Amino acid sequence: MNPILRRKKTSGFTLIELLVVIAIIAILAAMLLPALASAKAKAQRIKCTNNIRQLGMGLIMFAGDYNDMFPPAGYEVSANIQYTWDDWINPYIGGKASEAELQLAVMPPEKCPQILKCPADIIETAPGWGSFASRRTYVMNSAGPDFGVNIQVSTRNHTYPLPTVKNGIGIYWKDGGPMDPDAHGYKSTAIRDNAGTIELVEQPSYQNFCGQVWPCVSLGPVGGGDIYQTDPNGSGTISAGSRNMGTKAYGLHSKRFNYLFHDNHVGALKMEETVGTGTLTAPKGNWTVAAGD
Repeated sequence: MNPILRRKKTSGFTLIELLVVIAIIAILAAMLLPALASAKAKAQRIKCTNNIRQLGMGLIMFAGDYNDMFPPAGYEVSANIQYTWDDWINPYIGGKASEAELQLAVMPPEKCPQILKCPADIIETAPGWGSFASRRTYVMNSAGPDFGVNIQVSTRNHTYPLPTVKNGIGIYWKDGGPMDPDAHGYKSTAIRDNAGTIELVEQPSYQNFCGQVWPCVSLGPVGGGDIYQTDPNGSGTISAGSRNMGTKAYGLHSKRFNYLFHDNHVGALKMEETVGTGTLTAPKGNWTVAAGD
């Protein structure tokens, strides 16, 4: 046979060999994915920690400029006219909102500081309420659990009779107007244990937006509604009618939430670690101003 006409014998993968290679790649990918997911979750938790610590610095700077007084958690005039703790510290955390924008119940997305949202917060937003870019993950530790006494408290014609602190310093005022950007909050002397008292918490709710009073406070780890970190009966989806997404979000930080304390340290803690001698539904410990509960 003429050598010129002789065909070269070519080699390649057989189908079985190709399937084996694909299977090996799939196994390696399956082994790597959990590690990559864990690394991503850790990075998000660290970013969340940095965010909430910067918010703490904003609160400290506000108090430094206002005679050692912290901002209220919220001030409600109507469904559309509201002021919240993040509005008061807006200029201290890089915000550029105008006074008119600060009084809106939901801040325009382009004026909402990004550090108000944890990067792991992927919770849905309420239809018609606002853009996901206006999300706020954090709220203040409430001054106490009682409506009319610690929550939605009358300003008494802008005289601001501050009730005795039961939990934190997050006082939530309610008034018929006009809006008062100089509303009173508590002074730092109300806190007896700075390193042991929670100031800000993660509270995932689909109504939690920049400038929105509901929720602007937290009553504790577990309870019914938006003013608790988690609601065992409300952790589904918007289509199911729930608003509190805390149970769904709790796993995003490896069964932990980030908590900012009054000495500006941040702890990534399980809810059980914050309640002291209390319970998840009736917390003491880090949720109260007194040390050692």
